Amino acid sequence: MASTEQPSQRPAPRDKTFRNYDSSSAAAYAQYRPPYPNQLIDIIIDKHVSTGGGLDLLLDVGCGPGTATRSLAPRFTHAVAADPGQSMVETARKIPSTTKSGTPVRFEMCEAEKVSSLLPVLQEVAGTGSPECVDLITAAAAAHWFDLPRFYGEAAKILKPGGSIIFWCTKSGYCSPDTPNAEKLTRLFQEFEDTVASEFEQPGNRLARGLYAGLTLPWDAESEAATDKESGDGVGVKLSEVFPKEEFQRLEFNKDGHVPPGEQFLVGRKFTLDQVKMALGTVSPITRWREAYKDKIASGETEDCVEKLVRQMKEILEEVPEGKGRDWIEGGSAVVVLIIKKRK
Repeated sequence: MASTEQPSQRPAPRDKTFRNYDSSSAAAYAQYRPPYPNQLIDIIIDKHVSTGGGLDLLLDVGCGPGTATRSLAPRFTHAVAADPGQSMVETARKIPSTTKSGTPVRFEMCEAEKVSSLLPVLQEVAGTGSPECVDLITAAAAAHWFDLPRFYGEAAKILKPGGSIIFWCTKSGYCSPDTPNAEKLTRLFQEFEDTVASEFEQPGNRLARGLYAGLTLPWDAESEAATDKESGDGVGVKLSEVFPKEEFQRLEFNKDGHVPPGEQFLVGRKFTLDQVKMALGTVSPITRWREAYKDKIASGETEDCVEKLVRQMKEILEEVPEGKGRDWIEGGSAVVVLIIKKRK
C-alpha cells in the first residue's frame, strides 16, 4: 500500500538509552535483534534504484551494532555506518561486515545531526573529492530519535542529486494464524505494550509504534533553512527545494498485523520463548522499566515484566491441545518504509 499523505507533524525528542549502553548491552542488542529479511532489503534497494539512485556509497545512520548495515552493505561498492553510542560502534566493528567489492564497512561514532562531519571519511572511502558523494542514506528504526530538521540539512550537504534517504521501522507483537491461540497471544502483546511498556515510552517510541505517522518530513520542518543550533552554521538552502514532496513515497506492509491469504509477514520469523525474552530485553522502554523497578525486582516484590509476559504466553499456549509442550511462536511485524529523494 502506498500513500503520499502524512498526518500533522510532531517533534521526536532525543533519547540517550542506546547511546549510553555498555559493551554487554550493545553485544546483547547485536545478538538478539534479528537481521532484516532479504525481501525488505530488496524493496528498499529497488525503490532507491528505480528512482535514479546509485549503488556506490551507502551511509547507514543510527546503525547501532550494524544490524541493518550488514544486510545493506553487500549491495554497495562502499559503505559507512554511524552511531552516537561508543559501545554500539565498538560492537559493530567486531562483527565482519563487507561490501560487494569486498572492502570492510567503516563504522564511525557520529550523531545524525552532524553527519556532514563525516565528509572526509566518506570522500576517502568513495575515492572522490565531491562533497555530494553519498548515494543512499538509511536509518533502520532510528529516525524517530533524530532532530530531523538538522539531520535533513546535514543530509542535503552530502547526498548526491537523485540520491535517497530511506527510513523504516516496525511494530511487533502480531502472531501468525498458525500459532496456537494466536488471537489471544496477540491481545496479550498489545496489552503489554499499552499498559507496561507505554509507561516508559518516550515520544520517539510512540512515533515508531504508530509506524511514523507524524514523523517530521523535510517540507514540514519548522524551519526550512535548518541550522545547526550548536555551531550556528546555516545550511543555506530550503529543504522543500532540496527534497521534493512530490517524489516522496510511504509504503506500509502488514499494518495491524494483517497478512493477506496465502502470504506471510514481510518481517516475520519463528521465535522461541527464550528469544522473545532476550529480544524484548533490548527494547528501550523495557530497559527503562527495569531500571525503575530494579530494587523491587531484586527484593522479589515485583516480577520482571518480561518474565511475566513470557510466563503468560506459555500459559496461553497450553490452553489449547496443539500448544501443549510448545516453546515457540510464529509472528511478525507491521512495517513502514519512507522514501525521500534529493532533487536531481
